[in-house]
Amino acid sequence: MSKGLLILFLTIIIVGLIHYISIKLLKISEVKKYKYRRLFWYLYSIIFMLSGGINLIEKAEFYWSFFLEFLVGLIIFILNFLEKIDPKKA
Repeated sequence: MSKGLLILFLTIIIVGLIHYISIKLLKISEVKKYKYRRLFWYLYSIIFMLSGGINLIEKAEFYWSFFLEFLVGLIIFILNFLEKIDPKKA
């Protein structure tokens, strides 16, 4: 019971922090928002590629799911680099 309550309160705190940060981000300039979104997509793609690559190496066998995970991360990275995910507004 106490473990469940601890998980509940930690979840509420984490969601509250994410909400607070997102409200603060609404008040910043568009240039900073663009930079933060680009950084987010780079980090997201790197985490995907690392997760898929590490699982492929660790299992020592070929699994399609891990390969697809790595591939999706690579595609997101390339699309972000080419500014296709979040293009600059003129």
